[in-house]
Amino acid sequence: MMTTTVEDLSSDTALEADPSQIRAVRMLLYSAASVGTGAFYAFNNFVLPPILQGFGASNLIIGLLSSTRSIEGALIQPTIGALSDRTWTPVGRRRPFLIAGIPLSAIFILAAAGANSLLPLAVAIILFSIFFNVAADPYAALLPDITPLQQRGLLSGLSTAVQLVSQVGFLFLVATVSTNSVPAWVYGLVAAVLIVSFGFTVIGIPEQRQQQLEHKRLPLRAYVEAVLAHRHAMRYLLTIFVYTLGLNAILPYLVLFIMDDIHESEQTAFILSAVLLLVMAASAVVFGKLADRIGPKRVLAFGWGVLAVCAAAGVVVQTLPQTAVVVVLAGLGNGAATAVAWPLLTMLIPHEKTGIFAGLKAASESVAIPLSVVIASQVFLPHLGYRGIFAMLAVNIVLALALLLRSVRVPGKVDEAPIPAVLA
Repeated sequence: MMTTTVEDLSSDTALEADPSQIRAVRMLLYSAASVGTGAFYAFNNFVLPPILQGFGASNLIIGLLSSTRSIEGALIQPTIGALSDRTWTPVGRRRPFLIAGIPLSAIFILAAAGANSLLPLAVAIILFSIFFNVAADPYAALLPDITPLQQRGLLSGLSTAVQLVSQVGFLFLVATVSTNSVPAWVYGLVAAVLIVSFGFTVIGIPEQRQQQLEHKRLPLRAYVEAVLAHRHAMRYLLTIFVYTLGLNAILPYLVLFIMDDIHESEQTAFILSAVLLLVMAASAVVFGKLADRIGPKRVLAFGWGVLAVCAAAGVVVQTLPQTAVVVVLAGLGNGAATAVAWPLLTMLIPHEKTGIFAGLKAASESVAIPLSVVIASQVFLPHLGYRGIFAMLAVNIVLALALLLRSVRVPGKVDEAPIPAVLA
């Protein structure tokens, strides 16, 4: 039988978390890569939809191609996550994926700039999304590697805020320079920001092998069974799936909704999207810190509750001021939810499996996102127009919130591996 090296942190061998705290400079170096992820997400979620529309893409194709997760990720991301848990190289276990994935993603972003028809553009988008996500999930798994439990909400909130502010800056720049089309150099800017920002994190955050951990060889089947044994974590992934199924009905079509239903310009749509992200950034820092005090589950429930109200309001808004109010409140709720979603999952799993659970979380999103686009474009958009996406989001958030409150229990005490002293 095929065997794989894993780290065994059973309840008998798990060590208490190092009480020391990660320093601010380390937080900033970790968050540096979020500048690149912010540029990437802004480009995908807000800039690509009108570009694809200009190439004659249908709503279904726009939704699928402007998603930050590809359907291939359902298989690729758990594999990448598991590999980052079970392997070690001279530069660490997470950083090799950052070093390999980001430059390849940047290359295909540049290739997309030269596309002169929908097919080569679609191929380039699929490839740069795949390679970006090869790096993105090990980057997420790096957070609990370097951060004690009591600071994960703060660091997650900070990195989320950096990502969102980066999206805001990128959108304002695009709104300023864009008239009838997005300049080709914008593609190059995204590629450059990705490489430089991830470079700061790779160089500034060394990984230290934890020699005190016991290593043994386990059959791959036993490893999978051990993952599935974490029932509350798997239930939480189900709630993430339901939530993502609704949320991604909004992201690819928000700019188009503001343009077609609210009858505003593309520049106004970009600016309003930037306002949403700016509010999310401030909210993420505040609620990330609050989650370290009252628990991420409570903060997540609050954020989803606010989003459910905003989604219902999105069905009926008619004017720009009304839309702006909904956008601000949605930014508040989504910032809270985004900041604590990953820290909550790390509380439900053993430390040595953060990589594979980051991959499993990505896999659930990789299935939910294209399914969300298909449902939205084939069921809601033909009958309700772009307003239908808000109705879909409202239903999914209410269901996800019910599942969260009824099915997911956070343990009172979480055992984890110690944080390397060099990073404290």
